[in-house]
Amino acid sequence: MVTLSDRKRKEFMLPDVDSTFRMFAAHWRTVEPDWKYPVHKHSLFEVNLVLTGTQEMRVNRQIYKQGPGDLLLLNPGDEHESRVIGEEEMTYYCLHFDVDERSFRELLCRNQECYHAEESQLAKAIRPALDKLIALTREESSVRVESRMSVLSALFELFAGISGTLSSSVNGEQAALGMGIKQSASRIASQIERSIEDKVEGYSEAGEQDTIARIAAEMGYSTSSVNRMFTQVYGMSPRQYKSTLMLKKSKLLLMDPELLIEDISARLGYQNMAHFSRQFKRWTGESPSSFRGKFYD
Repeated sequence: MVTLSDRKRKEFMLPDVDSTFRMFAAHWRTVEPDWKYPVHKHSLFEVNLVLTGTQEMRVNRQIYKQGPGDLLLLNPGDEHESRVIGEEEMTYYCLHFDVDERSFRELLCRNQECYHAEESQLAKAIRPALDKLIALTREESSVRVESRMSVLSALFELFAGISGTLSSSVNGEQAALGMGIKQSASRIASQIERSIEDKVEGYSEAGEQDTIARIAAEMGYSTSSVNRMFTQVYGMSPRQYKSTLMLKKSKLLLMDPELLIEDISARLGYQNMAHFSRQFKRWTGESPSSFRGKFYD
C-alpha cells in the first residue's frame, strides 16, 4: 500500500513564528530653529530619522550631527537629548518599538553604532520601509483596517532590513566574544519560556519559588549575575522578559472563547481572578473582560 508519505519527494517548511512586537509614539514632526528636547531615556528601541534641516543628538554623552537622511538607532536605556542646529526649521520622523524575538533583540543590543549616515548600509536598507511608514503616518485614513495592515507590513519590512544589515555587519571575532554569556542568557530565556508553558499546561504548582531565583540556583549563578548576563544580551531583565511572555500568553488564552477568565487566571498561576485582573490592567490599561470584548461581544 502506497501512503501519502511514500509519494513525497520534497518538502519545505517555514519555521513556526510566535513573537510579538509593539510600536509606540511613531510621529512625523516639523519644529522651529530654537527647538530642543531634554535628556531622557526609555525601555524601548528607537529609530530617529532627520528629513530636513540639521539635528544635534547627544547619546550617552556622545554628540552626533544628523543631516537629511541620517538616522540614529537607539537601544533601551540609552540616555539622549536633541536640539536643532542652525536657523532653519527641522523635520524628523521617530518611532519607538519593542520585540520579544530573542535573536532580533540580541542583534539590536549587540549593535554599538547608533549613528548611521544617509549612505550607510543600514540607512539604505531601511529607508524604503521608513518612507512607507512616514506616508502612512501622514494619512488621515491610517485608522482604517487596510492602512493598519499596511503599517504592519512596513514594520516587518523595517525589522527585516535592520536584522539583515546587523547580521551581515557582525565581525566574526566580535560575535565569538562573550559566547559564554550569550549561551547562558539563551539558556535562561529558554527556562523562563518553559516555566510559563509548564504552568499553563498544569505541570507546575502555583506558589512555586521565584522563577528567576530557581533558574539562577539551577545554573549555579547568583540572581544578580543572571540579571546582568540576560540584560547585557537582550536589553531587558529576566523579569521583564517573563512579564512580556505572560502578557502574550494571557492575550492568547483570552482570545479563546471556550475558556473562562477564572480558568485562565488559574492556568497562569494566579491566586485568584482579581489578582490576574489587576496585573492584566497594569500591563495593558484595560481589564481581561474588556480585552476579550474586542473580539467577542
